[in-house]
Amino acid sequence: MSGEFEYSNGRKIVAFFDLDHTLLDRATGNIYAQVMVKKGYMKPSALFWVLWYTLLYKLNRLPKREVYLKVLSVMGKYHVLEMIKMMDEGFEEKILPRLYKEGVELIRKHKQLGHITVIATAAGEYVAERVRAQLGADDIIATPIPVREERISAELLGPTSYMEGKLQMALFYCEKMGADISECYFYSDSASDLPLLEAVGHPVLVNPQLKLRIATRKRGWPILKFREYANFNTVKRPERFINPEFERFCRVYEEQRAKKTGGSVI
Repeated sequence: MSGEFEYSNGRKIVAFFDLDHTLLDRATGNIYAQVMVKKGYMKPSALFWVLWYTLLYKLNRLPKREVYLKVLSVMGKYHVLEMIKMMDEGFEEKILPRLYKEGVELIRKHKQLGHITVIATAAGEYVAERVRAQLGADDIIATPIPVREERISAELLGPTSYMEGKLQMALFYCEKMGADISECYFYSDSASDLPLLEAVGHPVLVNPQLKLRIATRKRGWPILKFREYANFNTVKRPERFINPEFERFCRVYEEQRAKKTGGSVI
């Protein structure tokens, strides 16, 4: 990449960032599947369908909505506060140590230019918000976690933040913010993100999959290599979420956590 960014000239510009294998050196889905098995929320045999879905993802044939519904149905067996605790611990133990330093620096550079920085991920909103807060980004595009009464629900409404769904959500976000997507940036590793990569004016490949490199080899898109971990000295807490009902439980969890640790509440 040239290292130069477009200035807004008074117009709003959004810099979108994929998460898995882009800002994060791993896939959040695989991480949480292992965490849930370790903590007894799923049987070890569940890792076989995780491997199958991983293969489909690499082939760009992952039925993402089916995966979301399957995961939500498993999580729905437990109280939502228990699942928030599981996601919180999984983030700090498995995700936080593998966030890239180069991603932190790139987000900072875009913010210095007045660009709106957005984590645009197929992951659920909890991990997306944890990453946003930790990296200092402005906003998230992620799949909401539906809640009915005191359990996570599989009643998933609207698009999921994957492939064309991520593009739809990014277009809506740009419209809401008064930005032209043809002037925006998107950083990603995955061929599944081609719809949004092709829509923005500044697509950038980060640690790209072979399939993505092959699909874009004649386009001359910039390629970045992220290798170094950020090694954070402090851990940022989440601040707000997409889904008000889920956010309500997150605030209860943060209040309970603050009482135990003497920390602050979101």
